[in-house]
Amino acid sequence: MKKMRRIVGLALVFGCVAAGSASAEKLNLMWGSTSASSGLYPMNVAMADVVNRVLDDVHVTVVETGGTGDNFKGMERGELQFGQASDCNIHMAQTGTGIYENRLMKEPRMLFVAHPLAYVVAVTEESGIKDLSGLDGKPFSPGLKGSVSEILYYRALPAFGIRPQFVPSSTGDAVEAMKDRRIVGFSKATATTVPDSAIQDVATSRPVRILGFNEEEKKVFKELFPAYGFFTVPASVYAQEGDVSVVGERFGVSVAASLPEEVVYRIFKALYENREQIAATYAGIRGHDVLDLTADSVCWLHPGVIRYFREIGIEPRPEQIPPEYKAN
Repeated sequence: MKKMRRIVGLALVFGCVAAGSASAEKLNLMWGSTSASSGLYPMNVAMADVVNRVLDDVHVTVVETGGTGDNFKGMERGELQFGQASDCNIHMAQTGTGIYENRLMKEPRMLFVAHPLAYVVAVTEESGIKDLSGLDGKPFSPGLKGSVSEILYYRALPAFGIRPQFVPSSTGDAVEAMKDRRIVGFSKATATTVPDSAIQDVATSRPVRILGFNEEEKKVFKELFPAYGFFTVPASVYAQEGDVSVVGERFGVSVAASLPEEVVYRIFKALYENREQIAATYAGIRGHDVLDLTADSVCWLHPGVIRYFREIGIEPRPEQIPPEYKAN
């Protein structure tokens, strides 16, 4: 977070210096992402590159953060205007429910969904662990500190009667700890159809296994977090014997409600119309209908996104309309 504040400060200074110059009209915005070692980090960079290339009067700077939780906090403080996030987490933040119980947040709105997101648990094959119950009593990293993955598994595993020795760590540290046999595995957010770079990093040293949820675990998880669903990681992604059912949601980028409708409309338009260029850098988006995924979000959309949808004939559901929206 110190790193994020330093970059924000520099952006503010730049804005002040530019105030008296011809570039005063340039809108400088901050884009919260995740750990630079995460396989999801390139998505943020690819999207920001599109915005910076297509829109002459907008410049976004990608900031490394602890993930969605940190991004929402930064948006509430006015330090960030964008943040890597999922529809479920935006919904819970907007309503003060689930993992954001009694922590209602006013800023997060959905901007763009790139693909389904799975919160997978990866373990070394040599650990002998074949299901979640095998984590009981074992050293395990639940995810990047401040991330949704960490929050979910801190609550869900004990609810299943599974009590690992939780080892909080960054993604990079978890990878090294798994290679060195200091932990048996870790959890992280990743796409469902392409291998995650951090998991692949471990696999270069030790074969890995992705653990799935059984029916009872799914039932308990849905009682804890009803907004979440389950997605399939095909066996071919990590060269496993069979497909694996994992918890997930729709993943992309949130945007601050306080950002003007016109600006967000143009940013969404740029991202959607240049989605193939994003896919050239970030494989996770390939093969997914980002328009349908965004339209299926379970949270409030930003008015700028709603404007674009209505222009192309998509009518948002009533529960997707935020309180600040004003029809033209």
